Amino acid sequence: MEVGDVEVQGTQVRVHTYGDATGKPVFYWHGGGGGSEETPVLAPPLAAAGYRLFAVDAPGYGASPALEAEGYATPKLAELATGLVKTLGIAPVIWIGFSWGASVGVHTAGRFPAAIRALGLLDGGYLIAADDPDYDAETDYEDELEELRRSAERGESWDAPPEVIGAAMVASRLAPCPPLYPALAESRVPVLLLRATQPPELEPVRRAALARFQAGVPQARIVPIPKATHGVLGDNGREVVRLLLDWLEDLG
Repeated sequence: MEVGDVEVQGTQVRVHTYGDATGKPVFYWHGGGGGSEETPVLAPPLAAAGYRLFAVDAPGYGASPALEAEGYATPKLAELATGLVKTLGIAPVIWIGFSWGASVGVHTAGRFPAAIRALGLLDGGYLIAADDPDYDAETDYEDELEELRRSAERGESWDAPPEVIGAAMVASRLAPCPPLYPALAESRVPVLLLRATQPPELEPVRRAALARFQAGVPQARIVPIPKATHGVLGDNGREVVRLLLDWLEDLG
C-alpha cells in the first residue's frame, strides 16, 4: 500500500493506493463512518485481480483535515472529487462508493460525467431520507450531532468526529440523488447497484426506492446481496467483491 496527500481545492486529501502501478484504476469513496473497516475488504482482492485501488479518507476522516460545514454540501464534494481524480491522473475513473460514498458518486457522475467511466454503488444512491416512515423533516444538524454523541457514549466509534459526520449526513439529506438521475441516464455511464436485503421488514421501502431509481437510471443493473443489511461489505463482503470483480471484467 502507498499513502500520500493530494492537494485539491485548497485542502489536503489522504489517498491510500493498493495494487501495481500498471493496474486499471478504481476509485473508492467510503461511507459515513469512514473506510477503515471497508477498504480492507475491497483492496486485497481488487489488487490481486490486477486493479489499482485509490481509496480516500474523505475530508475530516482519517488523516484528511476537515472542511467548514458548508464544504460538505454534496455538490461541492462532487466538485472536489472531480478535481481529485483529475489531479491523480485517473479520470475518467471507475467509481465505487458505499452509502454516503455512493451518493457522492451519483452527484459526481451526474454533474461531471467526463470524470466517471462507470459507477458502482454499494447500497447507496437510491434511498432518500423521506423514504423512511419515521423521518422527521424538522431534524437538523444539532439533532444529528446529539444522536451521534449518544452513540459514541454507547461505545460506537468512527473515522471522524461526530461534528464531521453530522455535517456530512445532514448535507447529504439536503441534496438527495433523484434530481441527478436524468443527467446520469443521459450520460449512459454504466451503473451497478448492489443493494441490501435485510431486514425483511424494510423491503417495501427499498422496493419503492429501487423502482424510482431504475426508472430514473434505466441503464443501471440492480443486484440484491443475500444476508446483507445496509452494511453490505461487513455482512457479505465476499459476494460483494465477487460481483464487483465480474462487473469490472465486463467493463473491460
